[in-house]
Amino acid sequence: MPRGGQARWITASDGVRLRVIVWPPEAAGIARARGTVFVFGGRTEFAEKYFEVVGELLQRNFAVATVDWRGQGLSDRALADPRKGHVADFADFDRDITAFMGDVAPDLPKPWIALAHSMGGNILMRALHDHPEWFSAAILSAPMLGLRLGSAFAARLARIVAFSSAALGLGSRYLPGGTAKAADEVPFNDNILTHDERRYAVYQALVRAEPKLGLGASTLGWLVAAFRSIETVASPAYLAEIKAPVLIALAEDDGLIDRAALQFAAGHLPQGKLVVVETARHEILIETDQCRARFWAAFDDFVERRVASSSL
Repeated sequence: MPRGGQARWITASDGVRLRVIVWPPEAAGIARARGTVFVFGGRTEFAEKYFEVVGELLQRNFAVATVDWRGQGLSDRALADPRKGHVADFADFDRDITAFMGDVAPDLPKPWIALAHSMGGNILMRALHDHPEWFSAAILSAPMLGLRLGSAFAARLARIVAFSSAALGLGSRYLPGGTAKAADEVPFNDNILTHDERRYAVYQALVRAEPKLGLGASTLGWLVAAFRSIETVASPAYLAEIKAPVLIALAEDDGLIDRAALQFAAGHLPQGKLVVVETARHEILIETDQCRARFWAAFDDFVERRVASSSL
């Protein structure tokens, strides 16, 4: 853990216990903080996976805070089988971020900036829309604003299967072909997340060291909830109401997220900007040094232009 991290529990409005880790300026050795970056991970992720990113943010003189979403990390799991990635509705994640910002944020310096990946990007878009007072700007790494499901026929079939299964009470079942395997059981050569073998090995080692961090495939109910949230946040009217500056980092070799959806979102956000991270797979933040350098260059430029000059 980077210097100064303080882990503790908070409770969402429905009683779900969430793990948070905070790096206040004083504890992290930052004499004059530039603000705070709130880090929101994607599906299956947990705080430890972002320790390298946290360290890089601390070096930039930002205080940092992160949360394990319900159903993953060390936060409460939704089902008896803890390896199933499940949520009934993304409104439950809204409860998580509301509890997080209400409990943790008030003690941290402004401006408040959000850095979110994949599913975390979808949840963050909901927060930017419903709580414009929270964040001065947001940086999204391969946000889940559209799923890459192959052909149009395959996408329609996935929707039919997911919604029909959920309607029949099967929402807590794994997706067809899904298993309890976490990343530690997927060989590097079979992964579609990153080209960086060393960082992928660190990710795997974390789950092996603490198996409770591991999460398998998502459920049919999760997929239904994801489809519904994507339909909401990716609509032109919804995007037009998000006023904060938003930088979207598109991974050029992303096998999970629809490229056109990210381009569409960037074009419909009032202050949207798109950067393409060449050769990167979905997990930009655990990619090769070259890919990560492109991301951080875009991050630094965006922060300087959109945040340092902001009156927020």
